[in-house]
Amino acid sequence: MTIYLRIPVFLILIAVIPVLETLSVILQVMYFRRTGKRLFRMSPLHHHFELIGWRENRVVGVFSLVTLVFSVIGILAI
Repeated sequence: MTIYLRIPVFLILIAVIPVLETLSVILQVMYFRRTGKRLFRMSPLHHHFELIGWRENRVVGVFSLVTLVFSVIGILAI
């Protein structure tokens, strides 16, 4: 829809979780290659939250809520 409306920048806003998941992997690899240490306990980002003690249901719930909030913001901004 964002491409059809010719505002593809809002796609990043609406798809914030997949963008963050991808960026967490990129950052983890780059940081590990430079320092030999890990930036997150594990990537993609949802695994990091699981390893710090969040249950899978909580991760899914929080990520869904974040997606909902950013989607509403993106739609209202159009």
